[in-house]
Amino acid sequence: AASTNWFDQVTRSGVGQDHNVSVSNASESMFYRLSLGYLNQDGVIQGTTAERLSLGLAYQQRLLDDRLDVRANVKGSRSYDLFTPGGVLSNAAQMGPTQPVLDPTVPTGYYDWPGNALTSADNPVAILGLATDRGTTYRSLGNIQVAYRMPFLEALRGNVNLGYDVAKAQRAQFSPSVLHAQVKTGAKGTEYRSDPTALNTVLDAFLNYAAPVGGIPGTVDATAGYSYSNAYAENPWFQATGLGTDVLGGNGVTTATIVQNGMDVQESKLISFFGRLNYNISDRYLLGLSVRRDGSSRFGKDNAWGTFPSASIGWRLSQENFFRNTPSLSDLKLRASWARTGNQAFANYQQYSTYRFGDNQSQVQFGDVFLPTIRPSAVDPSIKWEATNAYNLGLDFGLMHDRVTGSLDWYTKNTDDLIFTIPVAAGTNLSNFVTTNIGSMRNRGVELGVNVRLLQGGGSAMGWTASLNASHNSNELTNIAGSVEEILVGGIAGGVGTTIQVLQPGKPINSFYVYQHILENGKPIYKDTDGDGTINEQDLYADLNGDGVINVADRRTLHDPAPKWIMGFSSYLNRGNWDLNFTVRGYLGNYVYNNVASNLGTYSEITRASPYNLHSSVLETGFVTPQYLSDYYVEDASFLRMDNITLAYTFNWNGRPLRLSGTLQNAFTMTGYSGVDPTAGLNGIDNNIYPRSRTLTGGLNWRF
Repeated sequence: AASTNWFDQVTRSGVGQDHNVSVSNASESMFYRLSLGYLNQDGVIQGTTAERLSLGLAYQQRLLDDRLDVRANVKGSRSYDLFTPGGVLSNAAQMGPTQPVLDPTVPTGYYDWPGNALTSADNPVAILGLATDRGTTYRSLGNIQVAYRMPFLEALRGNVNLGYDVAKAQRAQFSPSVLHAQVKTGAKGTEYRSDPTALNTVLDAFLNYAAPVGGIPGTVDATAGYSYSNAYAENPWFQATGLGTDVLGGNGVTTATIVQNGMDVQESKLISFFGRLNYNISDRYLLGLSVRRDGSSRFGKDNAWGTFPSASIGWRLSQENFFRNTPSLSDLKLRASWARTGNQAFANYQQYSTYRFGDNQSQVQFGDVFLPTIRPSAVDPSIKWEATNAYNLGLDFGLMHDRVTGSLDWYTKNTDDLIFTIPVAAGTNLSNFVTTNIGSMRNRGVELGVNVRLLQGGGSAMGWTASLNASHNSNELTNIAGSVEEILVGGIAGGVGTTIQVLQPGKPINSFYVYQHILENGKPIYKDTDGDGTINEQDLYADLNGDGVINVADRRTLHDPAPKWIMGFSSYLNRGNWDLNFTVRGYLGNYVYNNVASNLGTYSEITRASPYNLHSSVLETGFVTPQYLSDYYVEDASFLRMDNITLAYTFNWNGRPLRLSGTLQNAFTMTGYSGVDPTAGLNGIDNNIYPRSRTLTGGLNWRF
């Protein structure tokens, strides 16, 4: 038998290069900057590569005695990407370590479990060698901004901004008929193509007046304007199954048994009318008022519009007479605010269609265009704006001539008509899930930020500046609309329709919803405790409601994915030509459901027709059958991570400044979590995400 480390077989040290060159020039009334960039970066998974070429131009011109200011920016890029074909990471975790990588006796040259056993894992190295997933993307974004100072009123300015972001991509995925996944499912080779395009445009126009007000103290800064944005995307796609060739794209006409095609179309518009008024008296007393009237096409006409006002006040106590004689206090400002904000950031209601040829073989010319019928997907026609009322009380301070500065904030946010995507009963809509308003939520927290100049530096002396920030947040779903008591969410791999999280009033959003596993000597038990000759839920889990039956009523909410504390520390040291800076980040109280362990951590994996790898947790649990709903798999994922370290040396060479630097990203992570990454997955569910890489970058910056 072989001894194969499958993750070593599909991973590598990715090498890359990033080059940027810019040319700029300026005069009293004109400025331009031309930049060129090239990136080529290999991923840490074999066969993953990104290559990008970009060109940018920035231009500014002042006209009419500096009353008119015109600024334009445009950037274009071409990206070519080789993606990791589907199934590489999951099969690297599942493939038995006793199986070899190669098999010279078969046509592909790669070992795979013989036969058509649907439960057998696929050789991930074979997937990398035989399957293809590649794409090319062209993108351009730019804007032009015009500002004009009115000749009849110097304090009044008009501003207009026009912007766009356009992208066109081509994606091709191909799996030949000899690939093991194709053989065991009978797909006989598949090809999928998509050609998505997207265009986002924006128009902003506003007037601004900023000047002292005659007859009263202080200054007024007032703004009123209009904004319009439109996002449009379409994605024509084509899929062929049962190909008669193992060449990507074929040549001319290619035989396929099933052909499907369709068009996904999404479009949304957002229109806003807004106004803002700031009143400042000697930078001692400050007042701010604003209001927005937003209309979104994501809602029906009866719910399209929302009004969102805000108000804030500030008082700089350090300028009052009773604080001016305090030499150690350089700044002290008290502020308070209230705002009602709206959220319409959810997926557009998709439009799509599917066209299918008969099951008999059809002659298909790749590139043919078929006109599909468009129909909408799952829709809640009554969905409306999610609205949050936020209250904030803050304190800004400066000590010892601002050698120490910082801020302290307390906030509470009450959200109504919370927008969430939830499962719906079969047959009640066009999908198993729908995005809708589910109820209300509350967030409360504090935030602290401190910056300190520990050493002043200068000349050959060392300078040291450090900053610390910490934030604490508590989250609670306060109610669910209607008579619903709870909503099950958080789908996982394993079982059919298994969910591991819940939306439940009085609990944090996405709390884990699990059984309490009975422990023995600190380990979860797996034995027949009631003597009936079988091992099932009755033997393993606590009967929390005491009814003698283990069912959904005994599941409990346990922790949530969001951290209770987020902390960060940054340090910048310099002496002479050298400088060193680093950033450390930490989470406390965040939890992750280890779906890799729950899906592969049972001895039932070795009873399959083919060898399967086991997760090492099985050595502790002894589970023979899957226990997806056990609280054993909900792990404390608190961590401390060195995000980056940069060391640089700056000197003059031939009279020109030159900077050499080296940066290490993701230097190390300290955590008790047993998975690959404590920040893995979506909403705290870890299921084989692309691994976070440790990156070492060398840099050369030369100005000439």
